[in-house]
Amino acid sequence: MQNRLIATIISFVACMAVWAQGTCTINGKIADYKLADGKAIKKVYLVSTDEFGRKTEVAEAKVKKGTYSFKRTLQHGEPVMMYTIAGFGNSGEIELFVEPGTVTVETDKATEPDNSKVSGTPANDTYSEYRSKFEEQEPATAVDLIKRESQRIEFLIEHNASPMTPIEMERSVMPYLSDAYAEQMVKSIAMELHGHPYYISFRNAMLARCLKVGNEIPDIAIPMEDGSVRRMTEFRGKYVLLDFWTSTCERSMETRETLKELYGIIKDKQDQFVIISLSLDKNTENWKNAIQSTDTDQAGWIHACDTTGNTIKFFGAKDAPRIILVEPEGHAISLNMSRNDVIERVEQILSGDLYYLDQEK
Repeated sequence: MQNRLIATIISFVACMAVWAQGTCTINGKIADYKLADGKAIKKVYLVSTDEFGRKTEVAEAKVKKGTYSFKRTLQHGEPVMMYTIAGFGNSGEIELFVEPGTVTVETDKATEPDNSKVSGTPANDTYSEYRSKFEEQEPATAVDLIKRESQRIEFLIEHNASPMTPIEMERSVMPYLSDAYAEQMVKSIAMELHGHPYYISFRNAMLARCLKVGNEIPDIAIPMEDGSVRRMTEFRGKYVLLDFWTSTCERSMETRETLKELYGIIKDKQDQFVIISLSLDKNTENWKNAIQSTDTDQAGWIHACDTTGNTIKFFGAKDAPRIILVEPEGHAISLNMSRNDVIERVEQILSGDLYYLDQEK
């Protein structure tokens, strides 16, 4: 009974640790604050990275005799995320988690920011312990390497409620795992992290590796024009036609006519079907102009633009056009549907002919 109580308390504390509210103060000290060019470092920058890999400077601080400080207010329910401290030229950056409390960053040399010691808050202390165990020394033999990787996995599972764990599982462990083992590693992450961006990213990487007709598709983020982000899971309960395209691709533009015809079929059945056109245009003005010129700015037809091009990579592709059909539970019906098949397949489904169930078998 006592062990259960302790486990409950630990789980509660861990849950509180990954969803922030309060203020994060970052105090940094650089012992040798000369950069590679011999000049003293004058400013450092706190940088966030979103799920599309886009970096944003959220604060800057003056470096006075090697010391600097940041203060960041965290909103209720904001996830604890990894940020970087930049400003060291080409020498690298400092990774740290922004979470309530005071974070201490100790850097020996401005030319070696990667070797900084970060401490003072739960996620940072765990990450520092992890790095000291598994990143500072290279194994001498193949046997030592196997032992280290086994210990790495054990450490991550023991700390499965820390936001650093899904990051490291995805980037350091997953490349060496089979698909089945990767799925088990995803399942090992604590429940309280299941809504966290790093868990979603790790799970998406696993789903992308196992992607085939009949399997669940990755829960990709959909960047809307107003700056908000929607996810594929928001459309569960409906069939989704996911359309990757660009305004500069002739085949993509030809597909607009087919999709307009499809929209005419499903526009009164939007409780069952939704079209999501996700542009990979680098220039958002080209994207917006193409929507207007093709007359596809219609009610219920969702348009979004991923200028990074990262979302399509989850489907094993680099370029548009690509049309993916998804059933209401989030499983793929088709991962590369031709424009000639689109109307026929949707009409089959609307008529009650769920042909794809036989296809999965």
